[in-house]
Amino acid sequence: MPTLHIQEIFSQFQYYQTRYLDILRDPALYYQSVEDAHIHFSIVSEEKIYLGDLLQLWLGDKWTEHQVKILSHADQSLWTHLTECWHNSLFLFAIERKGLFAKTSALAWSTEEQQVKQISLEQTLPYYCHYLSLERPKRLS
Repeated sequence: MPTLHIQEIFSQFQYYQTRYLDILRDPALYYQSVEDAHIHFSIVSEEKIYLGDLLQLWLGDKWTEHQVKILSHADQSLWTHLTECWHNSLFLFAIERKGLFAKTSALAWSTEEQQVKQISLEQTLPYYCHYLSLERPKRLS
């Protein structure tokens, strides 16, 4: 299968939302490559992220603008978090932390601007843990 591009996914996002469960069950659909989609967590891991991974992370509200706001304001009260707007206009697809004490950057698709944006993240571990917790179909050989 050809490599997907982020802008292609979002131009047909309704289609992917509708086919979400089919994609999660079918290894051929799940493991479609997405250009530039990866997570690099310090020296521990560098992993390619596939279409099924991204859909689980986005639709599960784990790699979205909402999650970025919660994690970057962890010291604020719970009430503030609960009253925030749950509108997501950023969908992360690549996270990099090059060294143990290096800043973390991410690539995200902006639905408002219809383009890829680079943003800074204060934390990496929660995103990496969300990635590790994904359930995947067995890969076909």
